[in-house]
Amino acid sequence: MILQQAGTLHGAEPAKVYQAWPFDAAEAARRQAETAATGLPKEVSLDLGNQVTLKLILIPAGKVMMGSPASEVGRQANEVQHPATLTKPFYIGVYKVTQAQYQQVMDSNPSTYLGPDFPVAAVSWEDAGEFCKRVSAKSQRKLALPSEAQWECMCRAGSAAAYCFGDDEAQLADYAWGVYNWGGEMHPVGQKKPNAFGVYDVHGLMWEWARGCFGNYDASKKIDPKDPVNGAQHTARGGTYRSKPAFQRSAVRTGYTFKPGVKGDGPDRYGFRVEMDVK
Repeated sequence: MILQQAGTLHGAEPAKVYQAWPFDAAEAARRQAETAATGLPKEVSLDLGNQVTLKLILIPAGKVMMGSPASEVGRQANEVQHPATLTKPFYIGVYKVTQAQYQQVMDSNPSTYLGPDFPVAAVSWEDAGEFCKRVSAKSQRKLALPSEAQWECMCRAGSAAAYCFGDDEAQLADYAWGVYNWGGEMHPVGQKKPNAFGVYDVHGLMWEWARGCFGNYDASKKIDPKDPVNGAQHTARGGTYRSKPAFQRSAVRTGYTFKPGVKGDGPDRYGFRVEMDVK
């Protein structure tokens, strides 16, 4: 089950790097608890000011199969299935960044559908990165956009299926907002079921920026793979409120770019979730 040991955290026992995959919800909870027992809190809440907080949850280190098998309905050419191993646990936002959080940090709100608990939208990749930089400076913690490997490890939570819960599209509306149920209006984050790691809205609602540029996977990079730093477009994951089920799968990925301040039907579908390194 254990591939290797991660570095010692807070002077306690080192966190484990799990090799066994896939795994079920009970194992996901067990791994979180075991990793937290090394001295890492399962949940962290960052104070952004004015009683606005940013909640993150612990994701254990370990193996994930990224991409999708050729048999998966909706599979795209850029989703070649391959293994990746993350050698360090990390924290991820329990929710997509909300408009209240973005407004507090950036003193602006580019969204079209307005609501403090709605996901912030029309956020360029550059501005999402600037948000992370500002929160890092304020909290003295290292925040960034998640790498694609971190994002998919978080999203799948051990699931080898098309979605975090399985392959049955009929259940998707229990976990996601999409073209089939959004009803022409935006919805607050956290209204649907979470995945096995306790993360909400991993499918649909708003595309989430990843750390790097869009391109085909380099399947040779199996240990802590880094996203490309050069490219005409940036990568986004998870699908949106206007997506059909095939474009909300755990493996789905797209490339897109727009300049800060640009609005419209395309940019209005892009938001983000933050990653935070363990100390």
